[in-house]
Amino acid sequence: MMSTWMQDADEASLDSGKRRLSGRIHILGLGNVGTFVAHSLASRPSPPPITLLLHNLGLYRTWVKRKKCLSLNSNGLDDVKTGFDINVLGEKSWLSIPYWKEDGTPNESIKGEEKDAEDDGPIECLIVAVKAQMTTRALEPVRHRLTPESTILFLQNGMGVIDEINETVFPDPHTRPHYMQGIISHGLARLTPSRFSVAHTGVGTTVLGVVPPAGTMPLSKAADADWAPSTKYLLRTLTLTPPLVAIAETPSALMLYQLEKLAMNSVINPLTAIMGCPNGDILYNYSMTRIMRLLLMEISGVICALPEVQGIPGAENRFSPERLRRLVTQLADQTAKNNSSMLQDVRGRKTTEIEYLNGYIVRKGEEQGVKCVVNYMMKHLVIGKKELNKLKEERNIPVDLIDAPI
Repeated sequence: MMSTWMQDADEASLDSGKRRLSGRIHILGLGNVGTFVAHSLASRPSPPPITLLLHNLGLYRTWVKRKKCLSLNSNGLDDVKTGFDINVLGEKSWLSIPYWKEDGTPNESIKGEEKDAEDDGPIECLIVAVKAQMTTRALEPVRHRLTPESTILFLQNGMGVIDEINETVFPDPHTRPHYMQGIISHGLARLTPSRFSVAHTGVGTTVLGVVPPAGTMPLSKAADADWAPSTKYLLRTLTLTPPLVAIAETPSALMLYQLEKLAMNSVINPLTAIMGCPNGDILYNYSMTRIMRLLLMEISGVICALPEVQGIPGAENRFSPERLRRLVTQLADQTAKNNSSMLQDVRGRKTTEIEYLNGYIVRKGEEQGVKCVVNYMMKHLVIGKKELNKLKEERNIPVDLIDAPI
């Protein structure tokens, strides 16, 4: 009997009269979201072939130590999945497992025959689950494997990534892959300091939508007859993967979900990063709630003024400051004990997503002639906090020389 994923791939191919799809799905970025998605796909009764893209040898060594498996912990129980294929980025190309020994060193028996281990063929379906600020850098090594028939799904916080990718990675519209975007609301947390293991702390949903090429059709419509076979296949596969609880939405509906999440993240993430506190702490501080209201007034004004939002029924009520405040309060309460990803990045002296959250609001506000001074301040406070932590780490803080001996 033909596997489900093979039937889906064949149907997607036949619908367009193009060559048969392999059905393979590549995943780039194995943090909480990437691990959860890969594990969910592997949980299907007839899982599609899955390739995990590892950007360096250190990650592969960790993969070997973790027994080449992904682990999802739910209600205290570990569910372990195996059977994933691996590509590791070498100096110039992606190499498959036969090139590497168990200790992560090159296999001497094929040394000098790296071509036999190369796996640089075209990628049909790519799920990108790296953080927004890392997307361009992460896509560069895999760009040559993506074709106009490929589909990329971006599963990330923030907005503005696709504009940046079109400008830097795929500037030619004729050779550009197809795009999808998604929002995951499942509760996910790193279970241990090591990679490839994640805790599922709360069931949510995965909202998916196809991104139409610029100027090809209105955002309110989604003509699936015009979608690429790889897009149809990836969307069908994900929506039929039970653990993801995935639904497909029109481009305009997906955009509204994205804007809601943008608003919530643009309040909770920077405030917790600056204050160094769990999400719930910002709800019980009068000064924090005042800043929250000021942020939301600016965010609401910018979102309601966006050209793409004009004419959508109910948009002004949906993005009113008061409704956004209720959403922020609800999310912060539900995740009260969690440390936001931005707080973790600041503590780890890593670049944050701030440019794709509050930075996005500031840029869109400037396009509308609106100065978002509170969001601008939050953006630079987060950047400054991260840089200050970096200086402390390097012991490079300016010293007051007034009392220093001459």
